[in-house]
Amino acid sequence: MLNKHKIEYYLFIFAGNLLSIFGFSSIRYSSQILAFIFFRILRIRRKVVITNLSKAFPELNPKAIKQLAQKNYRSAAISFLEIFNFKNFVKEEIHSLILPEGIEVVKSKLDEGKGLILLTAHIGNWELGAIAAGVYLNESIKVLIKKQKNPYVKNWLKDTRERFGNKQISVGIKSARELITVIRNNEMVGIVGDQRGPRTEGLRVEFFGQQTSTFIGTASIAIKTKCPVVVIFCIRQPNFKYKFVIEELNYKTELSNKEELIKSFNQMYMKKLESIIRKYPDQWLWMHDIWKY
Repeated sequence: MLNKHKIEYYLFIFAGNLLSIFGFSSIRYSSQILAFIFFRILRIRRKVVITNLSKAFPELNPKAIKQLAQKNYRSAAISFLEIFNFKNFVKEEIHSLILPEGIEVVKSKLDEGKGLILLTAHIGNWELGAIAAGVYLNESIKVLIKKQKNPYVKNWLKDTRERFGNKQISVGIKSARELITVIRNNEMVGIVGDQRGPRTEGLRVEFFGQQTSTFIGTASIAIKTKCPVVVIFCIRQPNFKYKFVIEELNYKTELSNKEELIKSFNQMYMKKLESIIRKYPDQWLWMHDIWKY
């Protein structure tokens, strides 16, 4: 008898394969279908998206907000469907899909011998970005991931993410120690840093003019190890190819106390994230309830 997790997994695979059956080039069309279903019919997270966009862009009228929300659902659909084509990818296709511009910044920082944190966000196609960065650098990135509740989806994602050499580290009691070990071995850690932090214990920083809660783990590890941190985003272009947007995070290591250091680090990252979102507002995952605490 099929359990709930297996049913979810089969639906997940069926939907993804059906909508990407004609390959990568068909995604620009099938993504419109998927976005229409989720935005117009099922209305999954629609209220959250519209509320978030209204808070971030108060200068836009309701019609413009709705149009931006529709584009956002399509962007999310594109990223979702692209994942299903990863299993058929060869390295040459990654080279043709993503421009390596700026990747030398990452290489030069790794060459310093202090380890490296690659800090990204749910914008563009972050999954593809992690895979491509590892391919271009010919290095294994140790990617921090949240545990999936569905074991079948978890295994599928693990195989996809690790296909070209990257490795996963699951968030948990020992994950901070694992990440520090990776850094001290002069390896790279990949972290998605834009999740909302705890409602009561998270550190508050400003994001689009409003206070939001953030996690302190990444900043704490960077400050402890004094390793370089590079902010890296994989941004979709009008021709459906991608480019990296890469910039070093020159965080402070000397302030009066650790909490001030962490807050400075997180605020610096969120400022860079806000800047890139303002340039590509449809590509960030607005379904995340960033201001709820």
